[in-house]
Amino acid sequence: MRSFVIATLATLALAGCGAPSTPDFVQKAAMSDMYEVQAGKLAAEKGQSDVVKQFGQQMVDAHTKTTEELTGIVKSKNIKVDLPANLDAKHQKLIDDLNSASAQDFDKTYAKQQVDAHQEAVDLFKKYASSGDDADVKQFAEKTLPTIEHPWMKRKSCQRGHHRPKGAFTTARKV
Repeated sequence: MRSFVIATLATLALAGCGAPSTPDFVQKAAMSDMYEVQAGKLAAEKGQSDVVKQFGQQMVDAHTKTTEELTGIVKSKNIKVDLPANLDAKHQKLIDDLNSASAQDFDKTYAKQQVDAHQEAVDLFKKYASSGDDADVKQFAEKTLPTIEHPWMKRKSCQRGHHRPKGAFTTARKV
């Protein structure tokens, strides 16, 4: 009996490491995009450095595009999923933290959130791209992944104090 329980738990643990279901992936990707657009708008408006303002606008543009693309796939394939209309509590708290950040702390807060959010997105997209069950959504994940990885890697490197590429966040050295 004990072996059966251990085997069952191990199987469940491994199943949790695989790709999310298509509806779960779509919901999480849409939520991520919604957060990125809202956070980007705040950064474009409240950012203290031009780099943060420009990056915020780039995030608005990029995530608006991926939202439109993903929504188009969902509609054309008639994928049964409820796309989020509002941020969940976790993402709303992040927006609230940006809104309440002082002017001097805004860029640092935004940069930290971006590193964390893009790491989550990279993990989500990698899992779905490698073993998702819908070919079109999987292709979307594969195509989008390099775009997500690039800015995240750039910010992560800057945040840790490594080489700072031209145009990288310079206000977020250590968070």
